[in-house]
Amino acid sequence: MRRITFQCNKYSPGVLYIMVLFGVTLGLLTFYAFLVFSGIEKGPEHGPVYFREHPMHAVYLIFGLISIAMSLPAWIAAKCWSRKEEEALLDLYEDHAVLYWKNKELHIKKGTLNIKIPKPQPYWYKTYILKIPGHRVVLVGSVKETKEKRRKQLSLDIAIEELSAYKKVKSRVHNVDRMQKY
Repeated sequence: MRRITFQCNKYSPGVLYIMVLFGVTLGLLTFYAFLVFSGIEKGPEHGPVYFREHPMHAVYLIFGLISIAMSLPAWIAAKCWSRKEEEALLDLYEDHAVLYWKNKELHIKKGTLNIKIPKPQPYWYKTYILKIPGHRVVLVGSVKETKEKRRKQLSLDIAIEELSAYKKVKSRVHNVDRMQKY
């Protein structure tokens, strides 16, 4: 038996997408509330005196705040998402492997595992999708470990490399039959 300990992100990329969407929506609503309360949304004739005298400053303020209202919440969401990490264990035996992840114990028999790497991959984290009969596991590489760069490979990459020996083998006969149909 070999035991591999690896770091992974606590949340899946779907949680990041929801956080970014919620944050940007909240930022744009805050931006609109600022426009309403400042009086800029009424137009150049009825707006604040300063912006009636300097209409280009209102334009600069509006476009500057749009970029801030969209990028700042997205940056905060990414920082909060990447901060949460957890440790997982992988026990490798000759005929099976056991993955201890998120308080679950998943048994992987040799030849039943399917590993997918979604394309395109973001540049600051790496995602693996493990399909085991009855389970679908999304593992995201540790962002902190990526920034530290203590090793050439991340601990998750090493664990997936070792786990690839348990992958489902595609039969060549099945592929040949499929090719003959076309």
